[in-house]
Amino acid sequence: MNGITMRRLVRFACCLTLATSAFALRPVRACADDGAKPVVNSIGMKLAHIAAGEYQRGFDTSNRRDHRFHLAHPYSNSQNFNLESPAHRVTLGKPFEIGVTEVTVGQFRQFVAATDYKTDAERLGGALGCFPDERDYVDRFHKSPEITWKAPGFAQTDSHPVVAVSWNDAQKFCEWLSKREAARYRLPSEAEWEYACRAGTTTWYSWGEKPDDAYRHANVADGALEAAQPNTTRFQRALRLGADEGDGAVFTSPTASYAANPWGLHDMHGNVWEWCQDRWSADLYERFFDDVPRQQRKDVVVRDPLFLDKTDQHQYGDWRVMRGGAWTCAPASVRSSIRTFAEAADAAVYTGFRVVRESP
Repeated sequence: MNGITMRRLVRFACCLTLATSAFALRPVRACADDGAKPVVNSIGMKLAHIAAGEYQRGFDTSNRRDHRFHLAHPYSNSQNFNLESPAHRVTLGKPFEIGVTEVTVGQFRQFVAATDYKTDAERLGGALGCFPDERDYVDRFHKSPEITWKAPGFAQTDSHPVVAVSWNDAQKFCEWLSKREAARYRLPSEAEWEYACRAGTTTWYSWGEKPDDAYRHANVADGALEAAQPNTTRFQRALRLGADEGDGAVFTSPTASYAANPWGLHDMHGNVWEWCQDRWSADLYERFFDDVPRQQRKDVVVRDPLFLDKTDQHQYGDWRVMRGGAWTCAPASVRSSIRTFAEAADAAVYTGFRVVRESP
């Protein structure tokens, strides 16, 4: 990856200015198994059963919702909703189980101990770390051989989400766990991920539409981060917060530290960006409406989408989708529809993953 591309990706994933658009659609039909308790697998990972269903994916800009979003986030950087539009109906025809939390350091450690696996960062010169002494904000996140999942540059316990892992590393973890349990573990599709994140909601966040409520539900850029690293949260909502305001975490927080979404899933917003199966396509949502007259768009239903095609962009790398935002992001940039990307071998201290286990 060249230096210009890396700087763009860092600005994209750390400063975060993504978003989407759409139109009024039919009511969402989505459900988890009411009353069902998460199951615990052989490495102590909790998995929630998610039933098949239908929902609206993307950012709905009908009735000037994009304008209302900006009015509701006066301290945040301006958001661009092009990558999340147009909103559209998605049907998922099969149930699945998804991690209640992101994969933890302790769980990843079990994988490494069993396989002697070396991550891409360990083999390829390190991961993107956070270096607050750099004068330029974007330069604060750069690659260094000292940054790996074992030593991300800040304290982590076995309960924290593993970071500095690539999409390739996540794939190897899933392969190992699948063989261990004779079940199919994999990364969620982008459609499954947003379905689980929204948990039956149609609001900007799974908790509603108030950005300051983020601090009870998510680890995002806040007063604690700004106090520890002045000017890190420039142009983000955290800029107006005092050191004791916000979620209280500077870097990653232990998984399940904040309130769960309506389906009992933690950290779907913030903490770390999460890898998905799909290859990246900036105009993916627009493709669903090719040759569809505008008056018929409301009738379009996309069934079990999973984008694995190589586009012209992929001649420069195997770009993969990431969802959910991270501890580096303002509340505005951890909304349910937020999406970004990185190369499959890239690793950063704000990126991790959660897994799906396919239902029998």
